[in-house]
Amino acid sequence: MKKFEYKIVNFRTKGMVNMVLSKEHEEKLNDLGEEGWELVAIDRAKNPRNIMTVLKREKR
Repeated sequence: MKKFEYKIVNFRTKGMVNMVLSKEHEEKLNDLGEEGWELVAIDRAKNPRNIMTVLKREKR
């Protein structure tokens, strides 16, 4: 049976009204993807300017 590990990463969004992820956020997610992490969920955190992401990868 496959086993997974999970990682939670919080991003501070850009913009005053709309939540906008920046190129730096995209680069961070791509770096994590290169390490085998897959984005499985994204949601607003308690602070409305933060976005919480949940990533998973197969345990090594």
